[in-house]
Amino acid sequence: MGAIRAGYQACTAGLIVLLAACAATPPAPIEQVWATHRERVGSLRHWQAEGKLALRSPEQSESASFQWDQQGAYSRVNLSGPMGVSATTLLSDGQTLEILQDGERSVWDITDPAAIERDTGWYLPLRALPHWLRGVPAPLDAVEELVLKDERLARLQQSGWSIHYEEYAGFGDYALPTRIRIDREQTRVRLIIRHWQPGPGS
Repeated sequence: MGAIRAGYQACTAGLIVLLAACAATPPAPIEQVWATHRERVGSLRHWQAEGKLALRSPEQSESASFQWDQQGAYSRVNLSGPMGVSATTLLSDGQTLEILQDGERSVWDITDPAAIERDTGWYLPLRALPHWLRGVPAPLDAVEELVLKDERLARLQQSGWSIHYEEYAGFGDYALPTRIRIDREQTRVRLIIRHWQPGPGS
């Protein structure tokens, strides 16, 4: 009987020690986990993404499939199906945007979004999109609002735009957005990303 009592006491003591250890190491707060996720995804310099996008405004309504190839500051986006044409290629170095369409070439300074709006009718945050697609704020613009859910970005307000992250999925070692809605006044962009290929050599 004494042996049983001693064993029970030892088990109880071990349980108390285990519970104390768990209490002493609480899970990391959501802000800390988000900061780690943000730094990791933000440092992803080379990636590819493909899916569909739809743009809506009071004046226009367009949709397209896209293939996005990001290599550092350089973006190459192939669009199929926009505005009734077979293919459009967008090339950007983060400062200028070159559009190749039906054998014609146009170049814009994307540091001035108002100039693009005047020429195309679309006011789009082209410099910020490579960051927003990955689920992180653009580094050069002030963040007006940031809402987290499950240690990831759920809603972002930046440069007058509202970005809503509706779904994420795992691709390799990264959790990346698969459904995004971007709004500003009466302009809305919806993106459905079917596939991500993150990492060098993608």
